[in-house]
Amino acid sequence: MARKNARLAETAGIELDIASSVAQLYFAMQATFQKIALLQELEGIARFSVEAHEHRTRRGLEDSVDVANAQAEQLAARQQIISAEGMLTQYRETLRALIGADAQSMPAIHPVALPALQETLPPSLSFELLARRPDLQALRGYVTASLSQVDAAKAAFYPHFDIKAFWGYNALSVGDLFKSSFQQINLLPGLYLPIFDGGRLNANLQSVRTASNILIKQYNQAVLDAVRDVAISSSQLNDLNQQRALQQLKVTAAQTTTDSARAHYQRGLLSRYAAEEARRVVLAQQLLLLDIEAQRLSTDITLIKALGGGYRGQ
Repeated sequence: MARKNARLAETAGIELDIASSVAQLYFAMQATFQKIALLQELEGIARFSVEAHEHRTRRGLEDSVDVANAQAEQLAARQQIISAEGMLTQYRETLRALIGADAQSMPAIHPVALPALQETLPPSLSFELLARRPDLQALRGYVTASLSQVDAAKAAFYPHFDIKAFWGYNALSVGDLFKSSFQQINLLPGLYLPIFDGGRLNANLQSVRTASNILIKQYNQAVLDAVRDVAISSSQLNDLNQQRALQQLKVTAAQTTTDSARAHYQRGLLSRYAAEEARRVVLAQQLLLLDIEAQRLSTDITLIKALGGGYRGQ
């Protein structure tokens, strides 16, 4: 039964990998749609800038250098659009191959807003959440299949801690998972994940179980790697959340300036050129914000996968 469950868990692991990859590609496409829209607006402003400088040059108010600089900005925007469109095609083709669709059956993907993520992580990311990871379930199944029920119970330990406690750790060992400084009292109902001590089992039984020991070592290392993956992903997401908050303030400040410039232009107190240049600053800040949002979403998907399917509302 344990081996059968392990094989089922392996299948679930493959499904989780595919679902995660599909989500990464889909939302990368959505972020690219938004990037292209912002770049096209920038290109429009650059085009107007070229026309304005050409007009001033014809009147003898500027020389051709200003026109050349404006044209360079317009060409740079066009180049970025072409690059983004190329990435969009690449994402679409990779997604098509992943889901096994041909050119005719590939569903059309239209631009939609990126989902709004919560601005902070949960207060804790309990170790027990890893119990849902299919790869760990599979390895655990093979370990228990190699041991009797009594032996498995003797070898199993059940640590419980907040994985966020390992933020910033460059190296982890199995022993770190049992340090009292990382332990927490609250357990998640119905979720538990053991660490196996093959040495203790062998000492108790006064025998050496080579096959079981190998499986135990592989399983424990997989658990350790999983803790490391979650610690890294959650730490990165926490950093990105902070970056996003700061960048949003910059966008808001730039938008205030743009709104003021637009109002002055509508009252005849400012030229259209100055108003458009103010809008250019907002678009540049929005592109930076979009990049952070795309990174947040990608990292959130990575964290969800690392925890076997989710962590919100736990």
